[in-house]
Amino acid sequence: MQLELEAAVAAVTAKGEPYEARTETIRGVEFTVFANAPRNLRELYSSGLNHAGKDFYVYKDERYTYQDMWDVAARCANALRERGVEPGARVGIALRNYPEWIAAFMAITSIGAVAVAVNAWWSGEELLYGIEDSGLKILFTDVERTERLLPHRDQLAIEIITVRHEQPGLTTWEQLIGHAAAAMPDADIAPEDNATILYTSGSTAHPKGVLSTHRAITNALLGWECGGAIAMKMNPALAAAVGRSAPQPEHPPAVILTVPLFHVTGLVVQALSSFRRGRKLVGMYKWDAEEALRIIEAERVTEFNGVPTMAWELVQSPNRGKYDLSSLKSAGGGGAPMAPEHARQIDKTIAKGAPGTGWGMTETQGLATTIGGEAFLKRPRSCGRAVPPIVRVKAVAEDGHDCAPMETGELWIWGVMNFSEYWNKPDATAAGLTDGWVHTGDVGHVDEEGYVFITDRLKDMVLRGGENIGCQEVEAVLYGHPNVLEAAVFGVPDERLGETLAAVVVAKPETTLSAKDVQDFAAEHVAKFKVPDHVWIRTERLPRIASEKIFKRGLRDEAVERLQERGTQS
Repeated sequence: MQLELEAAVAAVTAKGEPYEARTETIRGVEFTVFANAPRNLRELYSSGLNHAGKDFYVYKDERYTYQDMWDVAARCANALRERGVEPGARVGIALRNYPEWIAAFMAITSIGAVAVAVNAWWSGEELLYGIEDSGLKILFTDVERTERLLPHRDQLAIEIITVRHEQPGLTTWEQLIGHAAAAMPDADIAPEDNATILYTSGSTAHPKGVLSTHRAITNALLGWECGGAIAMKMNPALAAAVGRSAPQPEHPPAVILTVPLFHVTGLVVQALSSFRRGRKLVGMYKWDAEEALRIIEAERVTEFNGVPTMAWELVQSPNRGKYDLSSLKSAGGGGAPMAPEHARQIDKTIAKGAPGTGWGMTETQGLATTIGGEAFLKRPRSCGRAVPPIVRVKAVAEDGHDCAPMETGELWIWGVMNFSEYWNKPDATAAGLTDGWVHTGDVGHVDEEGYVFITDRLKDMVLRGGENIGCQEVEAVLYGHPNVLEAAVFGVPDERLGETLAAVVVAKPETTLSAKDVQDFAAEHVAKFKVPDHVWIRTERLPRIASEKIFKRGLRDEAVERLQERGTQS
């Protein structure tokens, strides 16, 4: 199998082939890159004009072709230029998945500015942190985000552009682009110029801004394409079947935008990967399994990609049989492990033999490993193999040596798609990026065939339905409650979300404190998904380990036991 893989990679990436690969030194590290990757995101968008008349983005009853979106983005780009936005300046987007999100992102990155994808689920305080940390010049907001920011307006030295609503004293989207020139302005954007900042939670008290270049993103996009071409090369029967098929498939490629565009999955995996293929992208106001089933039927969706729990909710829907899902060719997800039984049921009911999953991080543009079809059904606990030829994955032991196959260590990811730095956090960058390798914080092993298995996590982080939550960040908020003496936040298993957040809190002497008090206080300061679902109040000091750190593992085991007892009693 390994020899077959190596031969397929060599053939697909040979000189003169569409996915020709070569080596190039970037920031002092020699990487494998694609010779024919778009030079920058602007070239990527331009390639979408090869499909100018095709539907690109569908949102409710609105429909935009590739040409339509390019034209709107061009007007926005000119308007930003008129406002003095220069290459390297940061411009933020804090919106639902409205069409304006995509147009603004295209505009920002087409003139060499840096698009800051602000987490739209953040509270007002968190939004303020992101604005100040990234140094935004302009921010696009919808009504919910504007309302959260208004109490902080005096602290904001930025211009706010309102989308799909009006607010006295603020410029609307229509006013911004209404009189702007129609042609996309010229810009000289180098592959190593900065393109995006996406925020990710982890082991620090505040989210970190992940800075990535144009080259990192465009090479990641070709990475998925090349991986598919290699799989086809290794399966002559499949290649022959595809070759015999009609030039026009029964249903043109279409995918639902199931997650927010401020996520790497929504932005890179789902939205940006559509341009070269001419794929239709269908947006949702928010995730709803019933609405997703309706969209799959109405828009003849061919691909489903989201958090694994989403595909499972489609399978479990009592109304699934009422919809025609025959257009759907594949269904899967990434960002969280998929339970083996979920994979089997997805294969049986909606994916027609092609369930799949993958693993990646915001720091890797979502690209690292992938697995699907028969290989996934045989290895449902694996997140796949590193995507050749641009990705490598290894496990590293505590003493720093590279682990042998099946030996457990921290998983590291190498590749040109990796981020450049954590914005304004040189210490975090140094700790998380070594000679082109990203330290993932995930613990696991790589087997003899190169399949990666994640078994544990080093970082003090909870993965709730694919959303990272830094435990220290939530603890810092809880310590702000006047009646809280100590707090420990950790993850507990959850059947639907994989993990959910729990907290054990010690009340100060001679005070009263309830679980609801803690949850209500947290909700005032952090996004809803970061509010602990389970809270226990104590009066005695939390248990410690020898280093005097709080013994979270013991608290977690105790909490899991309590929840299991509660489930048994119910």
